[in-house]
Amino acid sequence: MNKAEKQQYIENLDQMSKDYSAVFVASFSKMSVKEMIEFRTEIRNNDGVTKVSKNNIVKIFVNKDEEKKGLIDFLSNQKLLIFTNNPVGTAKVCKKFEKDLKKLSAEAAFFDNQLYSKEDIAKVATLPSLDEIRGKIVGLINAPASKLVRLLQRPDQDIISILQNKKD
Repeated sequence: MNKAEKQQYIENLDQMSKDYSAVFVASFSKMSVKEMIEFRTEIRNNDGVTKVSKNNIVKIFVNKDEEKKGLIDFLSNQKLLIFTNNPVGTAKVCKKFEKDLKKLSAEAAFFDNQLYSKEDIAKVATLPSLDEIRGKIVGLINAPASKLVRLLQRPDQDIISILQNKKD
């Protein structure tokens, strides 16, 4: 990669950093092509993009943003950058692949203007997804209405059962 290509690549990383709300740094080793394709597909399904990058280039990219400088400490060996707008979903995917394959591990993440460690990412992975939260909210909103309908129908059923008992 010549100097112009490196500069273009760094500009591409800068643009991705602006387009996505979170960036994860994951380490990986001995992953097959099939496993990497599966991982990238899962990340894509969670509104994310993965990039395998040289650490020197990533260091230049990270040094441009004061808030992200903490990510430099995690740049050694082979690293994978994951840009995403769904940090919870991405954390869940990373945790799943770490558990199943033991070849990939999310080392650090940066979102909400904060640096997250591996332990923090594991905690984030236990949070419910946005769809689960929406489902719970809809359920909570619908519960009082369905209880009210049941209460309104109940007196009719009580009267009918009383009349049935009197008849017998």
